[in-house]
Amino acid sequence: MVQNDINAFLQVAQPLPDGNGYTWTLPFRLGEMLHMAEELFGERNCYYTILGIKFGPEDRPRIWYAKNHPHIMIHLSLQAAKDMRRACSDMAHETVHLLAPVGSKYSTNLEEGIACYFTNYYMKEKFNEPPVELGENDSDYKYALEAVTRLFHKNKYFVRKLRRESQHSFRDITKEDLSRGFPDLTRNEVCFLTSQFGQGSDN
Repeated sequence: MVQNDINAFLQVAQPLPDGNGYTWTLPFRLGEMLHMAEELFGERNCYYTILGIKFGPEDRPRIWYAKNHPHIMIHLSLQAAKDMRRACSDMAHETVHLLAPVGSKYSTNLEEGIACYFTNYYMKEKFNEPPVELGENDSDYKYALEAVTRLFHKNKYFVRKLRRESQHSFRDITKEDLSRGFPDLTRNEVCFLTSQFGQGSDN
């Protein structure tokens, strides 16, 4: 049974050896991730109700959308169900997408880069782990991460400001918004960041 392959520590709180509380389950960590993400990137769109976390056979994590209700859920792979660190890493990436859900619409290179950045940030803060190694099959994520990391080095809270100006959506951050915030960005850099994820530019 698939259920037997799920690490109990992900779902069932265990008493700590010293008797002072319990271990952190994934729902607890999701709450922590949301708090950290909102601190860095601004408030989430509360129109959507976050139902929680589920596991399934797809390899990549994603956001699941209900058909007839504004309900969303983080979908994690069965591999993540066996490994707390893998689950937290994948969940941190998806947490950014919970801030401004887009449904069937595409995400931008900017949003996916921010999600990769937050994954590294969370895993460093909570597990003291180095940045995730992105392989050849993840080149789109690598380029997006490199592009947004340069912006974070200049202004840690630039995303929070831009999302406030664009009514919370990552996808609605425009070329003009980025150019105003970072006048030294080239036209190609601006076009890349605002393009559909996986595409180099929409210019």
